[in-house]
Amino acid sequence: MSCPSFRAQVLLEPQDFDRLKALARKQGVAISQILRRAIRRYLDMEEEQEQQELLQVLGELRQIRETNAAQYGGYAGDPLDEARQERIRQMENP
Repeated sequence: MSCPSFRAQVLLEPQDFDRLKALARKQGVAISQILRRAIRRYLDMEEEQEQQELLQVLGELRQIRETNAAQYGGYAGDPLDEARQERIRQMENP
């Protein structure tokens, strides 16, 4: 079973097109197959970079939390549960 494909038009510099054409000939595949592979790799790389950036931010937030806890002490309560309970009380007593 094949997946649906979408057509996209891409304008290339003449030298890039010539290089793609030569590579496709060398590999015995269509230019479109090389482009699809390159696009997939690029998108995977971008996704991986975004995940790494998010992990870095989470690490920085963890460090801030640990620094604040060491300086000011930790909070024993559950802020999320407390906010949820407060919201329930507000909804029950408008």
